[in-house]
Amino acid sequence: MKSKQLFWGVIILCIGCLAACKKEKPLSLIPDSLANLRELLNPAYRISTDSIYQMIHSYLNESKQATPWDSALVAYYQEKGDFFWLNDSLISDKPTVQAADSMLYWLENISRHGVNPHLYPTDSIRKALHQIRTLQLQEGKTMNRLLAGVEYQLTAAYLSYVCQLTFGFLPLEDRWNDSISRIPLKNYDKSFAMAALDSLRTNANAAFRKAQPSSPLYRKMQEELERVNAWGKTDTTDYYRDRLLVNMERARWQYALDKGKKYVVANVAAFMLQAINEETDSILEMRICVGSVKNKTPLLSSRIYYMELNPYWNVPQSIIRKEIIPTYRRDTTYFTRNRMKVYDNKTGLQVDPHSIKWAKYAGKGVPYTVKQDNKAGNSLGRIIFRFPNPHSVYLHDTPSRWAFTRKNRAVSHGCIRLQKALDFSFFLLNKQDSLLEDRIRIAMDIKPVSEEGKKLSVSEAYRELKHYSLEKYIPLFIDYQTVYLSADDKLSYCEDIYKYDPSILKAMSNLNLKP
Repeated sequence: MKSKQLFWGVIILCIGCLAACKKEKPLSLIPDSLANLRELLNPAYRISTDSIYQMIHSYLNESKQATPWDSALVAYYQEKGDFFWLNDSLISDKPTVQAADSMLYWLENISRHGVNPHLYPTDSIRKALHQIRTLQLQEGKTMNRLLAGVEYQLTAAYLSYVCQLTFGFLPLEDRWNDSISRIPLKNYDKSFAMAALDSLRTNANAAFRKAQPSSPLYRKMQEELERVNAWGKTDTTDYYRDRLLVNMERARWQYALDKGKKYVVANVAAFMLQAINEETDSILEMRICVGSVKNKTPLLSSRIYYMELNPYWNVPQSIIRKEIIPTYRRDTTYFTRNRMKVYDNKTGLQVDPHSIKWAKYAGKGVPYTVKQDNKAGNSLGRIIFRFPNPHSVYLHDTPSRWAFTRKNRAVSHGCIRLQKALDFSFFLLNKQDSLLEDRIRIAMDIKPVSEEGKKLSVSEAYRELKHYSLEKYIPLFIDYQTVYLSADDKLSYCEDIYKYDPSILKAMSNLNLKP
């Protein structure tokens, strides 16, 4: 026992040299008089900084280097940066306080995130640590090889752990099964991985904690997953567990567009919109109607720049062909009843709809524009909120209030109908402005509430507000979450109306099956 303790004193000294020096330093020889140490003093136990670096480089050369953290590993170790894990705490008799065991703890508890711990080589790392700490080298192994393996595997595992917990485990191409549903997301890159290495060097335990997703929704789902797992395996358990696994992965994804302190999230799956102001700690929540299964609302991020009062509706060609023409052929009063006018695309002149042979345009381009008059009965309601996007979808009011009473509110052609359009317009304003709010009310045929507003409504010189450009744009995210957090901080589940969950669940299941 004394000989082993003395030998560990030499090992600690050598490891201290590894941490302090990047150049090779010869080790002092043990005096011959200590005959009981001779069996331990063989080449397999000699520690060499250069040898360890060479072995790490061989691991790097053998790897596929398919991820940004691979390139960060190469860049770091090619420069012979300080070792992260090889210090005197590696052989401490209190392993719970040293970085290697702390890292293994986090890796082995990745199941709290719905991920299989076997994605990481924790068993091989623990085996190597045991051999290092007990001086029980297997045949053909050397201390340098064990130390190099531990250093490389722990650093690679740390980087993948941090990158994937921060940005998601699935590759970008596995996240959506519909070309229209690709909300732009951030992804890890070499610079992020290098910054993660800096954090590891500064304070390893702080770096591990920092990597944990911390949003209220994510934490609620983690707690829920723990409860669900305790139920045992049943069909009900599988339903909730699958929902949680899919949405925890979604919650790890980060929007490419920064949210800021004031932003809007429209959750298509939940038929729910939340307008969030973190500065005032307030949430305006409302029901929404979204695109039907045939006319899915696209998932996207954009910026709301302005609102338009009493908009006209220029009917899309697809709706003219697929809906208006068949309906008109059954009911020739359709255009009159819906206050729609028809214009020739070439001349721009209004045309009598009864003079057109609509049947021949049912399956191809229609050389006419159909425009619905504004105000009462207009399909866009009394106010619309516009934002740049390639799909020509918007947030808008609606005269069809009945749809908000439905459980399944996937009824539109792709645009999002708002239950509380007036309240939403007030949320978008940079600051409370009672006169401007009343001008919006007046335009929507709602009585003003301020004294100044009441005077405006009866003034003959008053010009009705037609549009308003926001002083500052508001980030908008049209997303899809089948587990979400309501404004009252309760975790809720909803149906997967567009069937987007199965592809993500399959990809996560395949990931978790990897050895």
